Amino acid sequence: MDFSLIRPEQSRPTQSLCLLGASGSVGGTAVRYLKRNPGMSLESVSVHSSIEKLQQLLQEFRPALACISHEDAYDYAIEGLKQDYPQVRFFRGSDGLVEMVRESEADTVLTAVVGACGIRATVAGIESGKKIALANKETLVTAGPAIQALPAFAGGSQSTACIIPVDSEHNSLFQLLEGQNPEHVQRVLLTASGGPFREWSVERIQNARREEVLNHPTWTMGPKITVDSAGMINKGLELIEARFLFACQPEELDVRIHRNSVVHSMIQLKDGSFHLSCSHPDMIFPVAHTLHYPESVPTPHREMSFPESWPALSFEMVEEDRFPGFALCRKAMELGGTAPAVLNAANEVAVDAFLKDQIKFSEIPRWIEGALQDQEIRQTTELEDLIAADEKTRRDLARRLSTSGVGG
Repeated sequence: MDFSLIRPEQSRPTQSLCLLGASGSVGGTAVRYLKRNPGMSLESVSVHSSIEKLQQLLQEFRPALACISHEDAYDYAIEGLKQDYPQVRFFRGSDGLVEMVRESEADTVLTAVVGACGIRATVAGIESGKKIALANKETLVTAGPAIQALPAFAGGSQSTACIIPVDSEHNSLFQLLEGQNPEHVQRVLLTASGGPFREWSVERIQNARREEVLNHPTWTMGPKITVDSAGMINKGLELIEARFLFACQPEELDVRIHRNSVVHSMIQLKDGSFHLSCSHPDMIFPVAHTLHYPESVPTPHREMSFPESWPALSFEMVEEDRFPGFALCRKAMELGGTAPAVLNAANEVAVDAFLKDQIKFSEIPRWIEGALQDQEIRQTTELEDLIAADEKTRRDLARRLSTSGVGG
């Protein structure tokens, strides 16, 4: 267990930001925080296809660079954007996202895009020596072995690159582990709300409708992440991410369902004691901590009440028969190599199919399990090998979906 990716000694408070995924949930939180902190500039920004959101940001923050990662949306809007904002350089598609990061003069890249498209952009930021505020799970889930092997994170590296996690559980875990002797830590635990189906029978979950899946009891998130959370796959992906972020072994990682969503992570020391990190379930906390780290500044929020006014804190084991996707994430983490990349790609394809009413919610883990069985699992630290595994899985599952019909 170590901080070889986080490299806290290299972090500096953010002065200028390259925000990838400004129209998403985390990106929106970052934008609101920037409005409250005029000393922190938005130097470059991306959206996927939300042209209206991009126009608002260009008008308010006047960034130097902007990217539209959806190529059709770029082609549709670019002429008008160039006329209205001639001082802005525009970039197109996922390749443009990488190019924008490389050319950005921002000191920090906040990777808040959803899915595997954020991997190359994050790597570009690392290779440019930037601080990475990482909110994209797939960067480490798909490409964790390659990220660990980057020269920037080698012993004795002079790079100024570092990765500070934005995800609430990983951010709180970082704060708990900071200053601890890794040899004293027995295991780390992430918490989960349990999603909308924590009281449902397995049979009822099998037939959950889309609107029920998207009704999360605690967090307001985008549709893909909300679906992941409903099946606890989101928490399984976070386990894999934590393995690489903190250089943990699979047996050192665990999850507990915590319905209050007050405790975000825990560590258990070898002396038997537990240390907990608590805050309101509001992404403003990890976003503010990440951008200002290593400094600590007051964050505009409703103050946390003293513990006697909290609800009783309870923790439960994850029932893997209720959440088979979570068990598959554990399996992929233990297999290592390309297995997490295969799992993540299969999940993205299956979730997209569910959101389009092509498959049932209960079929998502079946498609993932089939991919883990069908795809060749290789041990590698090469980024191109990991991305190739991701792309092949997507192609194969898309072909199967197109030939199997609705309900696969």
